[in-house]
Amino acid sequence: MTEGRPQEKEDAAWVSLETPFDARDLRMFLDDVERLYRINALLEFEEWRQTGDGQYRMKVKNLSNGKMLETTLDVVAKNDGLTVRYSNGLRTATMFRVEAQPHGPAKLIVTDDYTGTDLAEREARIGEVDKSLVQWGMGLHRYLKQWKRWSWVPGWKFYMRRVWQPMKPMGRRIAFLLVVVTAAEFVIFLFVFAIFWLELYKYVD
Repeated sequence: MTEGRPQEKEDAAWVSLETPFDARDLRMFLDDVERLYRINALLEFEEWRQTGDGQYRMKVKNLSNGKMLETTLDVVAKNDGLTVRYSNGLRTATMFRVEAQPHGPAKLIVTDDYTGTDLAEREARIGEVDKSLVQWGMGLHRYLKQWKRWSWVPGWKFYMRRVWQPMKPMGRRIAFLLVVVTAAEFVIFLFVFAIFWLELYKYVD
């Protein structure tokens, strides 16, 4: 994954990440707008609802800057991605662009645009800058790899959409720890069970 910040006159930040999907499948993945934002582990949702065709409303706490954001999202679909425009906040829009590669899977480029306000206001409101973009890119990269690897497992898609996705970031971390602990306990149980049967076999023999 790469990230950068273009010249100040553009006032935009971006991340570019490798994906395991071709351009067509990656473009289809972007159609679930709620999922795209829920993947960002630094957004704690209080509200998300669809208000119309390509229109949403969200209220979140951004853990990267400690700010609350309540805004509508106006989504414009394109052949190579999406543009999401915000009614409130310092950030004007976020663009998700699929970049096909001649040899291999497509790339996903996510760009946060801040050019909707003049430079003086942007400097005065610098504390509202969303610092979660790199973390968001990492989350998207990890999620896409997992989606490619495990989506064939029965029930996995349901779990990710209906259980994992609505969780708060802390809830996801706790759930992950519980899974790890449970898996470790199961491995230890199998180890002890194997030793028991080996010892028992000695006496029976």
